[in-house]
Amino acid sequence: MLQLQDRISSIVGCHCPGPCAKPLNTRVQLKLQVPLWVDLILTAAAQGIGRAAALAFARKGAKVIATDINESKLQELEEYPGIQIRTLDVTKKKQIDQFASEIERLDVLFNVAGFVHHGTILDCEEKDWNFSMNLNVRSMYLMIKAFLPKIWAGQGEESRDHERLCYL
Repeated sequence: MLQLQDRISSIVGCHCPGPCAKPLNTRVQLKLQVPLWVDLILTAAAQGIGRAAALAFARKGAKVIATDINESKLQELEEYPGIQIRTLDVTKKKQIDQFASEIERLDVLFNVAGFVHHGTILDCEEKDWNFSMNLNVRSMYLMIKAFLPKIWAGQGEESRDHERLCYL
């Protein structure tokens, strides 16, 4: 494996209980370790952390399939070498299964898609809660279930691991 370090910057808020010394807008840095030949699927790639990750992996030689529900934003990534795009609603099992049937080989699945309701639990309507659970939990289950066999197929029986699954 080639050790890679890239800045994937995103503005995040501090969620510490009580007073925090960190400024509200803090830059985050993720270290990427990928082999140069990696085939990678990344969800929520049209903007934010997903877009930054797709670009960073592609710059380092990975073959990225960038997915998102937002087709117009996703198309902006098409111009970058190493990135293929695919419109995908990760909450739709049928779409995921169809996509998985088209993929022969996969090294890494990077689940970025997610939703956080603004406000307290008391401000959260049941429909918002259900949407959040569907996107944050169920979609990750569906993606892993569909694509983990593709990842394992490229590994020996003894080396099956979950290190090639990433989620934010």
